[in-house]
Amino acid sequence: MDILKVIFLGAIQGVTEFLPVSSSGHLVFLETLFGFEAESPEMLLFDLATHLGTLIAIVVVFWKSLPGLTAHEGAVTAGGAGLNEPLKPVQKGRLLLMVLAATVATGVVVMPLKKQFTEVRGNLGVVALMWVITGVLLWITDRRKQGRLDLQDFGLQGALVVGLAQGAAVMPGISRSGATIGVAILLGLHRVRAVEFSLLIGIPAILGASLVEILGEWEVLQSGAMPVPYLLLGGTVAAVVGVGAIRLLVRFARAAQLRYFAFYCFALALAAIAYVLLR
Repeated sequence: MDILKVIFLGAIQGVTEFLPVSSSGHLVFLETLFGFEAESPEMLLFDLATHLGTLIAIVVVFWKSLPGLTAHEGAVTAGGAGLNEPLKPVQKGRLLLMVLAATVATGVVVMPLKKQFTEVRGNLGVVALMWVITGVLLWITDRRKQGRLDLQDFGLQGALVVGLAQGAAVMPGISRSGATIGVAILLGLHRVRAVEFSLLIGIPAILGASLVEILGEWEVLQSGAMPVPYLLLGGTVAAVVGVGAIRLLVRFARAAQLRYFAFYCFALALAAIAYVLLR
């Protein structure tokens, strides 16, 4: 691992974590094409560093409004993404309860099925199919009329369904942001609010995944040989690029132009299938 690879992989993580194109799908594709060993101590450490970097990106975007989650009456908006449309006041931590409900729903899907999902990690054919599913969802989402629901009106039931969609994104090729934003919009949530809610429920999801990785691979991580400056650089690149990716995501979602990411997913699926058939 050299500095250029660190910057490249950090940027890839920062972009694909938030744009609806599946970061895990890209990781599988890159592993296959370039021979990255994702389970090596170095890559596990680097993966953890870049995921924490994307978490920092979300915190930066919501820095001024996160306290509203627990306030008696507060508003939460992704100000760091250039949004100046405050939410309706959320009464008595209702939004926090929605985030918790979505997180629980995600865990219900991920925990019992994670082993089965991760077994397809090296199967590019399955990943290609998941990219097609992501693309179709994004295409359908764009055809949905603008929803009028604000987060205050979305309710726990909607939050649970979006959380289930987030859980499905453990499958490489299913985009976490694409699944959560798409399902939220289809349920009637305002497009910008769907992006905000997707980012908010991404905080516990990324934290939880990082914690599971640390606990599950503790001995491997301790033996990692990745230099600390490389880890810091990769995490920083992921954070900086991630903020830019969030801004871009908001712009495309607001304009109902997520179908352009669908085209990209379809192209990736074709490339993956071609690689499988021709190698």
